[in-house]
Amino acid sequence: MSKKQSLKVLHGVAVSAAVALAGLYAGMNAPLPKDGFVPGSFVTHSVMLALSLLIMRFFSRGRLADFGFTRGTYRFKPAFLLWVLPTALLSLLSTLAPENDGSPETLVGRSELQLVLFAWIYASICEEVLTRGLLQTIISGDGGRSKRASFGMPVVLSALFFGAMHLVLIDSMGPAAVIPIVLATLLGLVAARYRQATGSLIPAILVHVLFNVGGMLPQWIVGWLRFS
Repeated sequence: MSKKQSLKVLHGVAVSAAVALAGLYAGMNAPLPKDGFVPGSFVTHSVMLALSLLIMRFFSRGRLADFGFTRGTYRFKPAFLLWVLPTALLSLLSTLAPENDGSPETLVGRSELQLVLFAWIYASICEEVLTRGLLQTIISGDGGRSKRASFGMPVVLSALFFGAMHLVLIDSMGPAAVIPIVLATLLGLVAARYRQATGSLIPAILVHVLFNVGGMLPQWIVGWLRFS
């Protein structure tokens, strides 16, 4: 790795880590009722999004397309929806396990509407803007798009950073947190590769949403069937 590339990596990781930590701190200290409709994660992701956009605007002088805010070469194909299957299959196996009662109410204490709005959609957008928009673009230095190695340094580091963002789950899940951390890293690889190949954040956000849908929807369906 050249000195110039090393500086890009350090710069990208440092800036992105600062944004992520600022968002986490804001969410943990937000004066929101614990049983309210808006979760603390909304504050966390909003701060991440706002800071990421401010930094992007500063570095790009308003040309946000350089950070993936463009359609690029991405064109939607129905087969893209198959990305829901990996997490859906894992979620289904977990839900059907004998020790799982399948109750949809056990899902992190949030209603279906809250999860759709704040976990499936909003979190996917904000986290991709930070990791695949800000971080990956700074590291790559070429607008995030490249025809070089499919899983080059910007892709791998973006994925590892995204996985590391989920280390906070260890506090609440203990050793079981290794599963979502690994899945987040794998999702990061897929999303980062799409970002690299198309120059757009659109497929990265969509695949992120599909992973989230697959991780939750089977639990709801099985729970509804068991309690109907």
